[in-house]
Amino acid sequence: MTKEAMKKFIENLMALRAEGFKAALPGAFNEIQGYGIGNLLREYPDFLARLLKKLRESDAAGLFNQLPDTPDQLMDLLWEGVASRAEQIEEIKALLEKAERPMHVNIEASDSPFRGHFIVREGKITGRSGLLHFKDEDFRFMGPTETLMDLLTGDLPMGFSNLRLQTAGHSGWVSRIAPVVREIAKLLKGTQEPADKIGSGI
Repeated sequence: MTKEAMKKFIENLMALRAEGFKAALPGAFNEIQGYGIGNLLREYPDFLARLLKKLRESDAAGLFNQLPDTPDQLMDLLWEGVASRAEQIEEIKALLEKAERPMHVNIEASDSPFRGHFIVREGKITGRSGLLHFKDEDFRFMGPTETLMDLLTGDLPMGFSNLRLQTAGHSGWVSRIAPVVREIAKLLKGTQEPADKIGSGI
């Protein structure tokens, strides 16, 4: 698919009403995977935030329960996109490189099959669908699907202290993980400029 065709495809997808959006989503993920999420985010840095917002508006938990393969597709796409963009953005690169030790974080919805994980290690962030074994996790976020999406996009009022969000893991991890989650939110919203677009004057 050409750049112009993908632009039209994305705008048409975002314009669909809830039922049409639900029907189109599995095929849309396949199209985006074929185009390359890294390519798409270079052209539309806020695409993943727009997608998560559209899912929230379309009752994400209900949609995921009806289409059980869809949350895994979304998680894989999301973390592939985050990993790709994180390599290009100086703020998050610097933060990941300063991490004192590896982080293994699970994300698990209480009302749908929306679950995945991310790992920070050796200055990089990776992630995908499915949960890390509990023996390997350092921290876990749990809550309704919409709450977890709000966490990822930085739209959760009161942040980690929100009563809809549950956590498991030593409280000492919060100070390490919170800055990473904030950078993920900025990345998903497309508010950061890639390093090659930032002026070199200091």
